[in-house]
Amino acid sequence: MIANEQTFTINTSIDKVWNYVEDIPRWAAIFPGHQNCELLSEHDSTWTIKVSAVGVTRTDKVQVHVEEWAGPERVDFVFSVDDLPVEGNGSYLASSRSPLETDVTLKVCIIGSGPMAPMWEAVGTPMLPELVKTFAAKLTAEIEQAAGVENARTADNSFALSMFKGMVKSGFATLAFWLTRLFGLGNKNSSKDKISNKEKESSS
Repeated sequence: MIANEQTFTINTSIDKVWNYVEDIPRWAAIFPGHQNCELLSEHDSTWTIKVSAVGVTRTDKVQVHVEEWAGPERVDFVFSVDDLPVEGNGSYLASSRSPLETDVTLKVCIIGSGPMAPMWEAVGTPMLPELVKTFAAKLTAEIEQAAGVENARTADNSFALSMFKGMVKSGFATLAFWLTRLFGLGNKNSSKDKISNKEKESSS
């Protein structure tokens, strides 16, 4: 299991922040690799995420379920990725600092299962904090612009997308290493090298 928490301030009222936050497709639209968000109900949606890296393109469907709408202060949600042993949960917490300032905390937890769980944790541990931080910056910019805040901040998710691709690339590299170790391919190659070296020493 890996988790991260980011706290930041948005320069508008908590009600205007909530006007944005309660619209799930807006959340999906700023996620790296977003292709589509299908609303299934008030609490359920399917996000389609597409990422290309190291010559491989993955299109994954993420099932998102909102467990609690307690606006404008709180949203709790869970998610799972189709065809991958990955699920997780998270929370959105907001409080009014002033009439024109809202403090927000995003909490995200990702849980891998099965024999590949160590791989997902190894890949995700160093990258999750930056991914959440970048998402928070994009969320802040989008809300301030939607609320008409003067001198609203700007942010793009190009860094997050490249980092997300890096996660995919690292994932394949880690998977290759994991499979190598699982089937003992590394040991076989090592044994071959030792035999080859002995043959060279004998011939000399």
